Amino acid sequence: MKKYQIIYADPPWDIGSYANMRKWPTQLTDKYQTMSLEELKKINVKSITASDCVCFMWVTLTTLPKGLELLKSWGFKYHITLTWDKGGGWSSVGFHRRTELVLVGFIGRITRIIKQLGKYIPTVFYEKKTYHSKKPEIMYRFLEDRTIGNKIELFARQKTEGWDVWGNEVESDIEL
Repeated sequence: MKKYQIIYADPPWDIGSYANMRKWPTQLTDKYQTMSLEELKKINVKSITASDCVCFMWVTLTTLPKGLELLKSWGFKYHITLTWDKGGGWSSVGFHRRTELVLVGFIGRITRIIKQLGKYIPTVFYEKKTYHSKKPEIMYRFLEDRTIGNKIELFARQKTEGWDVWGNEVESDIEL
């Protein structure tokens, strides 16, 4: 089985129902099929990780604890968190939620995957959000320009040139 140095994942977190009739005509969980933390843990990510591998995993502010647990269960050691300023968001219980996070974890030596010279991957970046759950295009540029090795996107919604993909919304390149 092909091994990957870069795993880019946007898990379909089961965050429960949330209805905001001003913004969405249906509950948030109706937007796409979700998975529980236990279901996500059962995905055999270890079977595709190279001996040196870095995982970039999207979490929301609410799913941060689950994300840390999932990262560890997939065999990665937590390294750092990146913050995406979306330029807008929604408010709930007194907080304006305009950011999402990318947990970065690694197996082996992270310095063999993340380029150590030239530009660096910023820990805070801005790109205006477009539509529900669409992640910023700049992340692909960071990973393409500043990392080394085979790349796969888990839970992909579209095929990206130069990347392998896995998910229920695309024709997957591998089986997990």
